[in-house]
Formats: sequence, C-alpha cells, structure tokens
Amino acid sequence: MAATVYVLLWFVTLLQPVSVAGLSLSVPIPGLTAERIFGLPDRPFTVMVIGLDARPSQVGGPARTDSILLLRVDPDRNRAGIISIPRDSMMELPYGDGTFTSDRINTAYVYNWSDGDPAAAPRAVAETIEHNLGISIDHYVIFDQYGAEDLIDAAGGVTVNVTQAFGQEDYSSDDVNVVPQYFEQGKQHLGGYSAVAYGRIREGSDDFDRIRRQQQVAEGLVEELSSPLSAGKYPGLWNAYKDSVDTDMSLRQTAGMFLFLKRVGTDRLVTRSLGEATVPCGYCRAAILLLQPDEVARIISEAFGDDASGQQAAQLLVQAGVTP
Repeated sequence: MAATVYVLLWFVTLLQPVSVAGLSLSVPIPGLTAERIFGLPDRPFTVMVIGLDARPSQVGGPARTDSILLLRVDPDRNRAGIISIPRDSMMELPYGDGTFTSDRINTAYVYNWSDGDPAAAPRAVAETIEHNLGISIDHYVIFDQYGAEDLIDAAGGVTVNVTQAFGQEDYSSDDVNVVPQYFEQGKQHLGGYSAVAYGRIREGSDDFDRIRRQQQVAEGLVEELSSPLSAGKYPGLWNAYKDSVDTDMSLRQTAGMFLFLKRVGTDRLVTRSLGEATVPCGYCRAAILLLQPDEVARIISEAFGDDASGQQAAQLLVQAGVTP
C-alpha cells in the first residue's frame, strides 16, 4: 500500500509540483523521468505548429499556410517559449534534390505538398527552419481554423486582453456565412469561433498585429489548460484534438506535451515574434520580409532562454543570403 501511495504521489508531483511553504516539491524515482513515461526527448524539444487557412470551395491541393509557431518545451527548467515566424519571411527553401531556392517560408508547405505523403509538406517547412535558423524540429502539429475553433471550445474558451477595439462587419470563416465580429477594448472571454476570428481578421491591421493576437489566443489556451478545473475537460479536449489535428506525435507524446504545458502555465511561458526582426525587401517584386540577424538572435535567446541558438540562427541567415 505504501508503495502504491508513493507512486501516485510521484506521478502527481511530477506533472504538477506541489508547493509547500514556497518550495516546489516532487517525489523522485531513480531512472524514471517524465520523458521516459511520455516518449518525449530527454532534453528541451521543439514542436512546429502550422495553422492553415482552409476554404470550403477549395478542391484538392494544400490550404494556405496562415501561421507558423515554434513551441519550445524545457521540462528541466520548467519553462516554455513560443516564437512566431511571419509567413512572408524570406528563407532558403529546400528542393528534394538537395538544392535550395529563396522564397517566402509559407511557400515551402505549398511547393512540397503531396496527396500521397502527408508528411512531405511539414517536413519541408521543418527543413527550411533548420536550414535558416538552426532550430531542430522534433514534432509537428497542423490544424486549420475549424480545428482551432473546436479545440478552444473544448477548453471552455480563452480570455484575451483587447488593447484597442476593432472588428469586421463582413467576417466569414468560410467565405459563405457572414458572422460580424467586434471586440471591445479590455479583457474578453471568447468562444472558439470568435477567438479564431480575433486571430484572423486583417481589416485595419497587418500581419504583425495578427501574430500578436494569435499569440494572445495561444497564451489564453495554455492558461485554460493550467487551471485546476481543467482536468474535467481533458476527454473533450482530446476528442477535439485528435479529430482536428494532423501530427506525428503519438497519443502518449501528445498527453505529455499537454501536461507539461499545464505545469508550466503562463507564468513561465515566453512568447516572441520574429516580426520584430523584419524589414521590407526593397529589391523583391512581391511583399517579402527580410530578417535582421542581430534582432533574430535576441528574440530567439529571449524566447528559448538559449543565447547559443540565437547566435547560430543569425549566422545561418547571413550564410543563406536572405538578410537586409
């Protein structure tokens, strides 16, 4: 009986350390770690999250890449970081033959999409990120606006802080049904449809505003998962997740990621955007953004708590020839 109690206590404190008199306590079992339980890397790991803009009228072919996020989870330091990559950032994109071409990062998904190989497109985006920024991608998660809506609803909605009132009278998630969206200034609790609209609306703003709003929604989702009352929502969350997400993560790996984010909460979640490091490309024919190496280094260092990764990214961008 004592052994059973010990194991249960260890499991609970492993996922959500118990605080006593200001100290964070956990119960150790030699050689057995959360990483081994959930099949996740025994080190900081990075999950690439791709949001697609799916259109009901689209028949065949890939949806447009609307957002790209990198989620770095560091279980040992009990922290996580999110970096948003503007979809119009110029990078060197890999061809299948080992050569590269310079283009927007979001085109890597479209160019490499394959109906016969669902992993080809996300693999190409991951290779692009590793080649230009030196950030190794361990896993990927892909969803569209409808999947995000279901997941947010399953979590009970998200709370965001609207810094300036805005909206769109003719907003539609499917280009068919118009559902006007308006967001008052101040804290707002949003259901799935409105939360997705909050992150998607382009009217009166630019992609940098959208990235900031998308990160607010992501932080709000982590906050909901971190709530002590969230355990009862897990069955619904899992059903929404598995029905709307394409990922190379197994069931236990996904569970481990959710539980780590629950443990981290928003207090130790750092969100940054490479949009702060971009400048317009003056010689490009299209609206393409160039990344400033020094600023990229700073942002990655702050988000991931890793100065070496930031410096490596700056060097690789210069080598790729995609800087101002």
